[in-house]
Amino acid sequence: MTYPATEGLRVLFVSNLFPDLTEPVRGLDNATLLHHLSPHASIRVLSPRPVFPPRSRRELRPRDEDVPFAPVYVPTPYLPKVGDRWNSGWMAQTLERSFTQIIQEHRPDVVLTSWLFPDGCAMARLCSRHGLPLILITQGTDTHQYLKIPTRRRKILQAMEAASFVICRSGDLARRLREAGALLGKLEVIYNGVDTEVFFPAPVIERTEMLSNRNRGPLLLFVGNYLPVKNPKFLLKAVALLKEQRKKEGKPLARLCLIGDGPLREPLEQFVQSSGLDDTVEIHGCMGPEEIASRMRAADILCLSSENEGFPNVILEAMACGLPVVSTDVGGIHERINEMPNSKLVPPNNLAAYVEALEEVLDQEETNTSTSSPPEMGWSHCAGEYLRVLEAARSSTPV
Repeated sequence: MTYPATEGLRVLFVSNLFPDLTEPVRGLDNATLLHHLSPHASIRVLSPRPVFPPRSRRELRPRDEDVPFAPVYVPTPYLPKVGDRWNSGWMAQTLERSFTQIIQEHRPDVVLTSWLFPDGCAMARLCSRHGLPLILITQGTDTHQYLKIPTRRRKILQAMEAASFVICRSGDLARRLREAGALLGKLEVIYNGVDTEVFFPAPVIERTEMLSNRNRGPLLLFVGNYLPVKNPKFLLKAVALLKEQRKKEGKPLARLCLIGDGPLREPLEQFVQSSGLDDTVEIHGCMGPEEIASRMRAADILCLSSENEGFPNVILEAMACGLPVVSTDVGGIHERINEMPNSKLVPPNNLAAYVEALEEVLDQEETNTSTSSPPEMGWSHCAGEYLRVLEAARSSTPV
């Protein structure tokens, strides 16, 4: 990867989505990005932590690997639902002291902010006051859902007008912002990266062994949060229907492994027991990247059943492992799914179509023989794209 010239580039990253020791996977993709930017830029982190009711929180500490960014965690008042008129202003006011101190110490050339509201709106106010160029990052819900809320929409459009660029993690997010009124020249589509040293296809010998054991039943895999928007109960219903169909046809029964965490975990476990899926479904908590990658190399299909998405990184990780995907056609998923052989998209909440897609993929012979991930999927390529935009903001020249 050839990186743009970024001599002496100093960046301040601001977002509530950044890890600490109590929440080590919070905003993990943001932290990973910063670590790949850090050889080419000097980086500091300011992380607001919205809380309600307004109160002080115990001091948060960074993960060991994030200590070089000297992150400052600041509790900021946040009033859910009815506080849209004030939340971004409160955040700006609460952050101003820490923001000013970091500016004096670090003298950033550019402020990079992930999450449009209230984070991005607060930073638009502070950056304008201090004469600093701002780059916003939209991740998904902050575009999908917040543009539907008039007050948030107005504030987000104002923040984007003040920003130098808006980085969108899928083309679908860029389309939505453009239709909402964002200037086309400010929108940059940059997909997240994948750690290709962890996520890679199974070696040929290992893949052959897995295929020879397939008579024990194909393995379906879900990786994500157990949240309503991810619709994991739909996936359980699909597997129950698939089980009945394959039993009638005399085919090996498919198994499903779910990895993640969230408020729906207990209801999902209850549904598994009440539906007689105990021998078919395993529900696990969060796992590290290495274990997830190992499960992907052992699986036959990655399954997503979301009702809404930006562009989930788990799809890129599956692609890097050579794992076919069956997913609902939401958000920006369609933008890259055609790069993976045997993958299928179906309309959301269409149970019959989803089961049919699973059957079609399971009945196909494996066609992917790749033993390495494309270099453009790696975090190095992603970091290079960010550096290009950061440098353009610093120099105030077109990208």
